[in-house]
Amino acid sequence: MKIKKIHNKGNHLILDGFSDANLEQTKFIKNFLIESTKKIKMKAISKPIVLYHKAKEPKESGVTGTIILAESNITIHTYPEKKWFALDIFSCKEFDINKTMRYLIKKLKISKYKKMILKRGL
Repeated sequence: MKIKKIHNKGNHLILDGFSDANLEQTKFIKNFLIESTKKIKMKAISKPIVLYHKAKEPKESGVTGTIILAESNITIHTYPEKKWFALDIFSCKEFDINKTMRYLIKKLKISKYKKMILKRGL
């Protein structure tokens, strides 16, 4: 399917949501970043960086992961005890938001979300 170019400067998908996926597992987040890059047809120029952070308050503990793309980056922050995550897919290349959302909802087992789409460029 050919993606209709809106302005040819890129998309920035910002997604906050509740998930039943394995948000506490660094391996799951690492694989998610690698797979997501392929699903949106981008090129990774780094390996995923994924770290677990143990906060003083357990509800604030979670996993942060990022992967640098030739087209920009994907970053996710998870809060497993809350079943909540914050995800950014920033790209200088436009990508199919609807197809990406279908993938994310299924992969992350999203039950509820709020999304914002920014069109990059001036």
